[in-house]
Amino acid sequence: MVGHRPEARGHACVGRRTFLSALAALACGTSAARAGPPAPRRIVALDAPSTEMLVTLGMEPLGVAGLEGYRQAEGDIAALRNSVDVGFFYEPNLELLQFLKPDLFVSSFGIGAPAVLLQRIAPVLSAPIYGGSGSSHEAAAGALRRIAGEMGRRDEAETFLAGHEKRLSTVEEKMRPRHLRPVYLASPLLDGRHAILYGRNSLFDDVLRRVGMRNAFDGQSSPWGVANLGIGRLADEREAVFLYIESPVTETALKALDESAIWKTLPFVKEKRVVSIPYLEMYGALPTADRFAGILESLLDRGALDAG
Repeated sequence: MVGHRPEARGHACVGRRTFLSALAALACGTSAARAGPPAPRRIVALDAPSTEMLVTLGMEPLGVAGLEGYRQAEGDIAALRNSVDVGFFYEPNLELLQFLKPDLFVSSFGIGAPAVLLQRIAPVLSAPIYGGSGSSHEAAAGALRRIAGEMGRRDEAETFLAGHEKRLSTVEEKMRPRHLRPVYLASPLLDGRHAILYGRNSLFDDVLRRVGMRNAFDGQSSPWGVANLGIGRLADEREAVFLYIESPVTETALKALDESAIWKTLPFVKEKRVVSIPYLEMYGALPTADRFAGILESLLDRGALDAG
């Protein structure tokens, strides 16, 4: 999950820059209403998965929790250029939210702020993905359909889902005749001794299983699909490829790993099977799963996962 701007606090005073952005967002909504068709619903996304689902459905959220961090990781997204950063997902700026007057909040993580405070401003649409008993991938598809149904965007959702299924099938077909290495998928930590591993319950593990690839990490993970492991434990799968997800802290984390004697002994390091992949949201929605499938396809085309 990406970082957040530290001053965007739940009860902090509205800063001048944020206030002006909010005024601009309000002005855009007003002029759109006067132009003819009714303005889109005034929606605030309370977390990153909700944000990417709304963007995928062609929506332009009025407000986004953690917007600055999302932009740092995902780049400039046209649909978010007029959105307002409303603070941390677990402590949104209630004063700013009251000023923006949304008519709906969308949440995938659950409500960090007290629900009663948000519900005094607008209803909350919950579309959870993680922490349930079933597949995160199936939950992500259900969450997209739930939001799409509420927004009148069912056709957009079904078009995306059909394209996603086609991509998964393509990756599976490319993988089937080949002998591939198991894959560690990780986010190295800054201490140079640990990494976040993605395992069972994660969206990424579900994608790997769906296309027939083996996750090298089969240990215990949280209900959200992650585990914090000492890097020494990654020696168990001697044939594995180590995929690490690029992030704003990657360069610093890799420097710390390079100074680790344990890291240098790992088979995938000695045999140069360490591969970077573009940024992916740690707890993403179905668009993140689709990007991951596309990355796997690219790695297959390059032969980066072949056992030789």
